[in-house]
Amino acid sequence: MKAFKKFSAFVSALTLSYLPTLVFAHENYVLPTADIDRGMSDWSINVLDALKNPDNILISLYVSIGALVVFGLYYLFFTSRPGIVFDRRIKKLEPLGHVMLRLALAFSFIASAYFNSFLGPEIPLTSLPLGLLLKPVLYIIGALLLVGLFSKIVGAIGLAILILATIVYKDYMITYVNYYGEFIALILYGSMVFSLDSLLLRASRFAKKFQEWEIPLIRITYGISILYPAITIKLLHPAIILQIVNQYKLNEISWLFPSDPLLISLGTGVTQVALGLLIIIGFETRLNALATFVLYLLSIIFFKEAVWPHYILLALALYLAINNGGEYSIDNLLQKQALKKRGLRKKALTPLS
Repeated sequence: MKAFKKFSAFVSALTLSYLPTLVFAHENYVLPTADIDRGMSDWSINVLDALKNPDNILISLYVSIGALVVFGLYYLFFTSRPGIVFDRRIKKLEPLGHVMLRLALAFSFIASAYFNSFLGPEIPLTSLPLGLLLKPVLYIIGALLLVGLFSKIVGAIGLAILILATIVYKDYMITYVNYYGEFIALILYGSMVFSLDSLLLRASRFAKKFQEWEIPLIRITYGISILYPAITIKLLHPAIILQIVNQYKLNEISWLFPSDPLLISLGTGVTQVALGLLIIIGFETRLNALATFVLYLLSIIFFKEAVWPHYILLALALYLAINNGGEYSIDNLLQKQALKKRGLRKKALTPLS
């Protein structure tokens, strides 16, 4: 009963700390392109002006304390013996995580072809070199990835198309940098779990030797993709967020959002930056990945956004929730210290009865 009460307190604190950011996954899927362009050219609003209001400072203080409580509770759980056992059990689902990522990427390719856009509705195929010639290519590589055939070649083709998009859309493609991680991981490691490749090919010596780098590669690029829209839109161009707040009357939802639209922009921006940075360094990765999963999901529901551009983001969040930060992360360092402190060996830890 005591354990249940602690868990309930943890969930409550988590909810209070993260709910204010639930609706801002991708502004480009909420507003028309013209409104986004107009907002990006507006430098007249300083998001820090929100802190000139003493009430906003008090709200920010409460939310910050709530977030610290959440991270503190999770740290205590993660470094405890039950937390370590839980981590071991969850990581047994790693093969499922690989399959989820592959299928999400496959459906992203197929949806891109179907909707004549690459990765998201704001990147029409006609705006890219080769234009609609890419449509059959996307269908083909999507189908190949569904069954896990020629995965490394699919990764190389996907990377080539992504580079073409980057040439056209330049720094905006940092929003999609998580795909760089995915495609590079496919090229280096292939897809050797529940796939035709696993039946026809053997894992390369490189893949076996450097397998532990796969999770950091995916984790870091995912974190960067979270950071970019937070900084460029919510913090530097809050006019876009103000329009969303006013259009959807978010500040009238008094139990969830503050009344000041500028504070909503500042709060969501800072929270998203924190999530991205913590995922990049691999600190409490599972908690932060699950938070991004919930935020993306609620954003889709609230704004009725197109689901297909979120396939890979949802899959990446679940993948990191399963694998945590990987070998090269603060999480792994903290867990090793916890094991050492308790006089336990990493492989000798047995589940609690």
